[in-house]
Amino acid sequence: MDEKFVTIKTFAFPADVTMVQSFMEMRGIETYMKNLVSNRLSYPIGDIEMQVKTSEFEIAKEALIEGGFALPEDFESINQK
Repeated sequence: MDEKFVTIKTFAFPADVTMVQSFMEMRGIETYMKNLVSNRLSYPIGDIEMQVKTSEFEIAKEALIEGGFALPEDFESINQK
């Protein structure tokens, strides 16, 4: 059974993605970058979404905070759902 992915962070520019994606991969967290290819090939269509498996959401959240790529309050609206 395939596991679902959930958006954990968004980026406005493709150049901002590389460092965070590499950091997550070094931590062993699988990421999927939704809209990345379309933003590299043309004018931005929308934000690039970093998605992680739902089972890895909490680990990914802590990694983003620890790495300085996010703040705890960035996740408040997600935690309230």
